[in-house]
Amino acid sequence: MQLALASPLFRSLAVGTALLAASVGGFIAHKSHHKRHHLVLHTYSQRGAVYLTAWRHGPVVAPFEGEELVPLTFTTVAEVNDGCRWEGTETLTPIEGHKFAYRYDEKILSCEPGADPYVKTPRIGTVTISP
Repeated sequence: MQLALASPLFRSLAVGTALLAASVGGFIAHKSHHKRHHLVLHTYSQRGAVYLTAWRHGPVVAPFEGEELVPLTFTTVAEVNDGCRWEGTETLTPIEGHKFAYRYDEKILSCEPGADPYVKTPRIGTVTISP
């Protein structure tokens, strides 16, 4: 039987589990002036779902150089109680003004022998910028 990665059991474990690795791509530090913006995620969540997301604690604060938006990628890796190691990847693509198209995908990196992996829960949406 396959359970969704969105299961309530996973919610409890994922919230309490320390992430093994988290990385943010798309930022390059320069000695110029950076503006810090709050990135606000607008998407649906499957009932009971917990996603390996940079937004797990609310808006993400990100520095931007200049006014032009650049593509961003957020990657989170965690051991999940289904016996597998998962990677959640969030891709932000500039679409207009202060808005990004958002895509979330998951993949299994490895599983213990006999593991019963959860079902993947991809999603799409938008991300807006607030000062």
